[in-house]
Amino acid sequence: MRHPIALAALLGLLALPFLPARSAAAAPLPGWHYVLRFDEQLTTADVRCCLQDYSPKRFVGCAPELLDAFTFPADEGGARLVRRASDGSLIPEGLARGRMCVRWQVDLQRAATLSAGRRGVIRRVGRDLVIKPGAILLRPYMWPFAGRVTVTVEAPESVRHLVPWPRLRAADTYRLDPQCTNLEGRIAVGRFDVQRAHVAQADVEIAVLDRPLRASAAGVGTWVHTAVEAVAGLFGRFPADRLAVLVHASPGREPPVHFGMAMRAGGAHAILYPANAAPDDSLPGEWVAVHELMHLGMPWTPEGEAWLQEGFVTYYQEVLRARAGLLDERSAWQNIEEGFGRGRRRGGRRPLVEESRTMGQEHNYRRVYWAGAAMALRIDVALRRASKGRVSLDDVIRWWHAHRGGTVKPYPGLALLRDAERALGVREALPIAEALLADRAFPDVAPTYEALGIRVADGRVALDEAAPLAAIRKAIMAPPARR
Repeated sequence: MRHPIALAALLGLLALPFLPARSAAAAPLPGWHYVLRFDEQLTTADVRCCLQDYSPKRFVGCAPELLDAFTFPADEGGARLVRRASDGSLIPEGLARGRMCVRWQVDLQRAATLSAGRRGVIRRVGRDLVIKPGAILLRPYMWPFAGRVTVTVEAPESVRHLVPWPRLRAADTYRLDPQCTNLEGRIAVGRFDVQRAHVAQADVEIAVLDRPLRASAAGVGTWVHTAVEAVAGLFGRFPADRLAVLVHASPGREPPVHFGMAMRAGGAHAILYPANAAPDDSLPGEWVAVHELMHLGMPWTPEGEAWLQEGFVTYYQEVLRARAGLLDERSAWQNIEEGFGRGRRRGGRRPLVEESRTMGQEHNYRRVYWAGAAMALRIDVALRRASKGRVSLDDVIRWWHAHRGGTVKPYPGLALLRDAERALGVREALPIAEALLADRAFPDVAPTYEALGIRVADGRVALDEAAPLAAIRKAIMAPPARR
């Protein structure tokens, strides 16, 4: 998965407008409110945007190639958007400071066709739609980050919606994050039911999109809730107050889940792609859902630093499943060893820091993910050993979540390790990371294995209970009640 929104947020900050000088006590915050209406057949989205104490000179869309699917009728007050032929900008006419509204309508079928080459900016899934909000929510060119932006979603009773945005007191009205008018995050509208449950102190909402799926609704709920609880085992609760999950079946049976993406634009949410022939009992405890939801507890890093963002999460996808009782200890170490084997067979021609930077272009995912996981293992063992069990990588991640989470600001990976070391009074993590990032070879875990009592013969893992650090090995995988 990628996290490209940090750049968009930075550009937005650079575009902050200079608002008229008024006394702090008297100046209302500029803002606007969207009303987003869908028709019963999901052929049209009708959007009304009313502005308060803000009069932008132009509007823009984050997917300009979709504007051919837009029409711009005049609002009741006479204001309207006019598309300027020279550059495609949308100029508001008849808009005055105070409260004025503009409207636009989106032909969703045409927009889906136009966006086919943009990795599903608008995608039909049977009778349902999955939409990147920025594809249909035009916005003023300069975004006042201090402003108030809200959206109300309206649809006929037969049409449901699932969005990640924080809900306000009014029914189906939400607070909108600036990220959401870029091409980040997802919303869904359609005929699906929304499962709701309170799990690990989070409100979890699940929508199964319109694709054939053998697993039952109850089976899907058990699967997602199991992953939520596994991740909560690290943090003491799930690392977000609310979680929206879209389930999009894909053809096949094995593996039970093919892919997933976690996103934080506007609120914690994820899309999971189970195999459409996978039965209920194959889903709880598989690794994809745990991996993706673990991302929601990690800090932002620059896009080229997947060695931390993906590598540490790959390590924890096995650790957290063992702690939750979804794997036994030996199976968790077996999975880790097999992953290291896949990482050794791919890449390794350049230092890990460079392989990580070019991962998306060169597709050396296994090398970067599993080399990052090997780094996480070595750091975890070193911290536990040096502190006599007082500090572990768990504490580093929890510190990051408490002090570097909840923001779109990207933090470089080495800076994150340095900050956590200072706060926790340790200094083992940073030297290991710096050395492994500069190394062309896959991280050497043989000395760590030897000390932990992990023996590998013909690809099979055996555990030596008499090894010097066997207690650390067991503590890494132990359920919270036993740690």
